[in-house]
Amino acid sequence: MRTPTLAARHIAVEGPIGVGKTSLVELIASRFEGVKILEDVQNPFLEPFYRGKAGAAFQVQIFFLLSRQRQHFEIAQLDLFQTLVVADYTM
Repeated sequence: MRTPTLAARHIAVEGPIGVGKTSLVELIASRFEGVKILEDVQNPFLEPFYRGKAGAAFQVQIFFLLSRQRQHFEIAQLDLFQTLVVADYTM
């Protein structure tokens, strides 16, 4: 059976925590033979943030930004005109 194709080369799924972004990304990537890029949930600053520690929000966001930047450098090596990239976040 032939794999269906999409005109899009990059799909980003955005939304609040726990609504199924990652599950949707996994389904799309599997269906269209794409590369999935998932947010790094091992952020060491999340626990202090949820406890209300002063300054933790900034640290959480900087960690996410740098993690996403690293992932984008890694996928820059892919042929983005031939490979579908599906992410569970937007930059």
